[in-house]
Amino acid sequence: MPFRLLSIKRAVWAPVLVGLFISCCHPVASFSLVPCIKNQFTSTSSSLKAEDESNTNKDSLIRPTASIRVIYESDDVLAVHKPPHISHHDDPKYMGILSCVRELQKEKEIAYQGRLWGVHRLDRVTSGVLLFAKSQEVAQELAESFREKKVSKYYVALTNKKPKKKKQGWVKGDMMPSRRKSYKLSNTFENPAITRFFTAGLGNCDFSGWNCSSAYDSDKIDTNSPNLLPKTMILFHPHTGKTHQLRVAAKSLGVPILGDLTYSDAAEAKYMERAYLHSLALHVVIKGENIAIYNPPNSWFNEGDDKEGNGLADVLASLMKKHCDCEDLIPLI
Repeated sequence: MPFRLLSIKRAVWAPVLVGLFISCCHPVASFSLVPCIKNQFTSTSSSLKAEDESNTNKDSLIRPTASIRVIYESDDVLAVHKPPHISHHDDPKYMGILSCVRELQKEKEIAYQGRLWGVHRLDRVTSGVLLFAKSQEVAQELAESFREKKVSKYYVALTNKKPKKKKQGWVKGDMMPSRRKSYKLSNTFENPAITRFFTAGLGNCDFSGWNCSSAYDSDKIDTNSPNLLPKTMILFHPHTGKTHQLRVAAKSLGVPILGDLTYSDAAEAKYMERAYLHSLALHVVIKGENIAIYNPPNSWFNEGDDKEGNGLADVLASLMKKHCDCEDLIPLI
C-alpha cells in the first residue's frame, strides 16, 4: 500500500510545518551503523505541496542505529527523542527521522500504530524533542499554534568559548543567506529572528571523563585539549523559528556551538562527535490538553550507577529554574 506525504510549509518567519502521513505498512529497511553524519537544514518555502515518496526504494537506504524513543504520548500527540545526525526527510543515502519512526511502528517498537503527522522539524545536527500529531485536525491546530507563537520552546547548547559581551539578553535581526548554504544576521528588522538567551560558565564542571571527539580522528588530536572542552552552557528561548536561527545567534554572540561545522571553527569542529545543540523542552495547549515535555540531553552528563556526573546536569537545571517562564515546565525540571 503506498503512502502519501503531505508537506505544509508556512511563511519563512514561522517554524517549518510539515504534515506527514506515516503508515506502518511500508517495507522495513536494513540496519547499518552511521557513526557521524553532518549536514545542513532543509530550506523552507511558503508553498503548500503534496509529495509522493511511494516510489522511493527504502530498502536501499541506510538506517541509523541511534536510539529513537517515545518521550510523551497522549490521545492527540506523540513525541520522540530525535538523535543527532538524522535529517527530517530521507536523503539519497540515509533514512530520515520520519522513515525511522515509521519503521519503529512496523516493528512494534512504537506501540501506536496509527497515522502520524509531523508539525515541526529539527536540523540534522540537532537532537531532542520532536512532536507528531495523531490526526489531521490536531496537526492543523498545532500548525496554527506554531504560526501564532503559542508554543514555548527551549534549547540548550555547549560552546568552547566564553561570552565577551553580554551573558544574557536578546538576539534580533533579519536572517540573510550567506556562503555555502549558511546564514548571517543583518542589522535590518523587516522579518527578524528573535531569540532570548542565557549563559552559565562551566568552570566547576569535571570534564575528566568527557569524550566529545569523533571516532574518525580521535587519534589525530588531543581530545583533552582545553580548546575542545565546553566552557559555557547556553539556554535558548526562541520566539521565532527560522533556519539556523540558534546557530547564527550563537555565532553572533561570539560563542559558536561546539562541533558546529558551519558556524564554529571548522578545524576544531571536524573532530567533534556532534554539534552540541539539543531541543530541551516544549509546551503547548491543544484541545484543552496541557502538553509539557522536558527532555534533557542525558548523554552529555556522564552519569551512571558508579558515576556522579560531570556537573552539566546541575548547571542546566539551575538555568531552567531561574529563567524558564513557563510554569508548566518547571515541575518537570
